[in-house]
Amino acid sequence: MMARLAPPWPIAACLALCACAGEGGEVVCSSGLTAGTSEGEDMAPGQTCIACHAFTNSGGDGMEAPSFAFAGTVYRTAHEPDGCAGGPVGAGSDRAEVEVISATGQHHVAPVTAGGNFMVDATAIAFPITARVRFQGRTRTMLQAQPTGECNLCHTVGGTSGAPGRIMLP
Repeated sequence: MMARLAPPWPIAACLALCACAGEGGEVVCSSGLTAGTSEGEDMAPGQTCIACHAFTNSGGDGMEAPSFAFAGTVYRTAHEPDGCAGGPVGAGSDRAEVEVISATGQHHVAPVTAGGNFMVDATAIAFPITARVRFQGRTRTMLQAQPTGECNLCHTVGGTSGAPGRIMLP
């Protein structure tokens, strides 16, 4: 398991993207499913995708991994443990999606996988970015622009740098 990196920037505002569910802040794997680190789009939910893939690509484990512009995991509640599959995320045209809006106004949409992960391959995105999650006609919008696409860096089980927990479905 890779240690989480401390962000080198202050991320001040609590994001509406992950308003806390469960007033007690209980840690629960609401999907009841766990995922390991086997290669694939549903691997390592809750982990820092970009940092782990950068480590891999630097020769850290002798393998290759895709590079991402932004990536993370969407959950049902705000306090889900690492390794817990996110979701439910729907299917087909009813699938949850994450939309990132760059500093230049470009929109990048990432469908949420069956395991709750979302990612967009490395592309030139102007930071800071804002984001929103759409699901079943509802939207949860990020209030504060962010300097990184490493969503799970702050959206941890307990939240760091102002994030109160996981990215949640609206």
